[in-house]
Amino acid sequence: MNRREFLKLMGVTGTGAALSLPTMEIFAQTGPYTGPLWLLVNCTGGWDPTSLWDPKGYTTSTDPARVNNYPKTSIDQPRNASGQTVGSPLRYAPPPDSFLADTTLYRAKTFYDKYYTKMLVFNGVDSRTNSHTDGQRHNWSGELARTGFPNIGALIAGAAAQERPMSYITNGGYSTTANLTSANRLNSSGLSALYEVAYPNRSQTASLSTSRLYFPDSSATDTRGLIKTANAARTQALLNSQNLLSVREAIVQLQVAQGRPNLFATMAQNLASNAALSSASFNGRSSAYALYQQGHTALAAYESGVAAAVQISMSGFDTHSNHDALHYPRLMDTLQGLDAILTEAQSRGLADRIVVMVGSDFGRTPFYNSGNGKDHWPITSMMFMGNSTQFIRGNRVIGATTDTFAAMWINPSTLQPVAANTAGAIRLTPGVVHDAVRRLAGISGTAEAIQFSLNQPQLNLFA
Repeated sequence: MNRREFLKLMGVTGTGAALSLPTMEIFAQTGPYTGPLWLLVNCTGGWDPTSLWDPKGYTTSTDPARVNNYPKTSIDQPRNASGQTVGSPLRYAPPPDSFLADTTLYRAKTFYDKYYTKMLVFNGVDSRTNSHTDGQRHNWSGELARTGFPNIGALIAGAAAQERPMSYITNGGYSTTANLTSANRLNSSGLSALYEVAYPNRSQTASLSTSRLYFPDSSATDTRGLIKTANAARTQALLNSQNLLSVREAIVQLQVAQGRPNLFATMAQNLASNAALSSASFNGRSSAYALYQQGHTALAAYESGVAAAVQISMSGFDTHSNHDALHYPRLMDTLQGLDAILTEAQSRGLADRIVVMVGSDFGRTPFYNSGNGKDHWPITSMMFMGNSTQFIRGNRVIGATTDTFAAMWINPSTLQPVAANTAGAIRLTPGVVHDAVRRLAGISGTAEAIQFSLNQPQLNLFA
């Protein structure tokens, strides 16, 4: 255990903690991060699971109290290449009736048929709030009542990937880090800053290899090399003159950092050598393209050794009016963008090194309001994907809701849905899911996770 980790543990558990360390996992956090990329897809605003993951539909077209504007008979399940059903428990909503003739949008069928073996869907997740602020915190940290809890990506990055220069990247939504790591944004301005750090000798547009240089970059006049040598000598002289342990430690850390490879340059080179898809590949769907662009940057950051967790964001789900027309396209844009990201990950050889988590603030009411919209509703869904043999076993659904979109509970042993308040049953909440995610990530015994303990029932959700 290094000094930093020891002091961190002292701050969590008190002075006596040195005599009773929680787990040996604490000793394993000093090496480089070798885990998967945690790709978090935050659909901000509160999505409608009945329009995708947890379909309901209507029985008769004249039913005024319908949950969705599509018939129950159109609810579908994954199929193989021959169009035959595969016995999967997964179900998905068809397009609302108003979209039946629209062929421009991506279809859930495309996503489910392609990825069902890797998909694990949690239905009937009770966020226990209709507040955007509380819902975002609950669904992305696992904590509802207490503020300041870190986003799960920040927690994983802080606990398991401290050696990476931008271990946690976020592009919106709940991004609290609780000072476990930094929250880095890599939008257009963020990428510009990345290039400036990656290529400090370029004096104009740092992303252009043709940019004018501050100092000549040739073997005949190695000005930059001379500056580097002088800096190293000055740092060593400063170290030799110091007696205070804390100051010497800081100087040594500076020397180590200066001697490491420039991973930002590695990432910049990765972005240059792996061209992103053009917007023309997305049939005019700018939101799907924007989500893909965030994912493209995430893959480059992970492959370059820069990041361990990246949160990408899709907004526009708070559809209090005109629900179908606004909400369904957003859901399909999310699937289309995610499909493009996963396809690129496959081409990069990263498909089995990614864990995907998709979620939102909460759900939306089971019935339409007077403006054909849907209001806030605490019951939601979450979806995970990953390497089905190592990280997440797919082709499963855990949890369920009633026909009127009320949450059922689950049997903790069988994980089968039972009626709410059944003796011994567990209410499936974001906190319960996050407790399992922490164990999946191997960080549940770290000082960081102990500091932000969830105190939830431990269910074997992913094995």
